[in-house]
Amino acid sequence: MADVTNEASYSSADEDIATISDNGVITAVAAGETEITVSYENETATVSVTVEEPEPEVQIINANPDNVTLEEGDTQELEVEANYR
Repeated sequence: MADVTNEASYSSADEDIATISDNGVITAVAAGETEITVSYENETATVSVTVEEPEPEVQIINANPDNVTLEEGDTQELEVEANYR
């Protein structure tokens, strides 16, 4: 078997979902599904590509209450909320 990655040609069925470089590097663009077609000499192969939505990132968290004074033996439950980007 020989590595012909750099000699093959590539195309994406939907470049709004994923693109493919001339040297075979797939770049995810947006969530969805598409296929990459690879051609070399008289042969073709397809690669199914699924791009998933990224996990949301936490922007800030808030803890309530934000100030507690306790006596020995007391307890206080905190409520924590997260805001996402």
